[in-house]
Amino acid sequence: MTLRWMTVVFGALLAGAGGAAAGDKTDVVRDLAGRVGPIVGSALACRDISRPRIQVIVDKFTAVISEASSGEAERSDLTQLLDRSVADGRSAVTSGRIDCRVADRQLGDLERSIAGPGPSLAAVIAPSFATATPTGRPQTLPSPAPRSAA
Repeated sequence: MTLRWMTVVFGALLAGAGGAAAGDKTDVVRDLAGRVGPIVGSALACRDISRPRIQVIVDKFTAVISEASSGEAERSDLTQLLDRSVADGRSAVTSGRIDCRVADRQLGDLERSIAGPGPSLAAVIAPSFATATPTGRPQTLPSPAPRSAA
């Protein structure tokens, strides 16, 4: 699935989640973690992509996970899914399946889809995002993958 289509699907999922029940929100977050994680992971593997840009996405998604989960076990499950997806994204860069230009473009598209017109990630999935304080351990960025000699 191309990133442009993924952005459309991302927006549609967000738009459809507005009146969703708790279980539906969890399903949406689970799906989004599988889509957002590889983008974050590939960006993390690239030294030229600014860490604060990535941290904004991680912080927002961590707050969304906290808001969408009904308890610590569910929060842990969603966080582990995101972590696995991030690892897949890092692996895509380190194995050469994706390059840092593509990773940067995907991160930019994700940033625009979150900040763009229409319902925001926070407003749709986690209505109290602005006042939310993440519970549990804080999510922090790992250091970038070592550069391979080319």
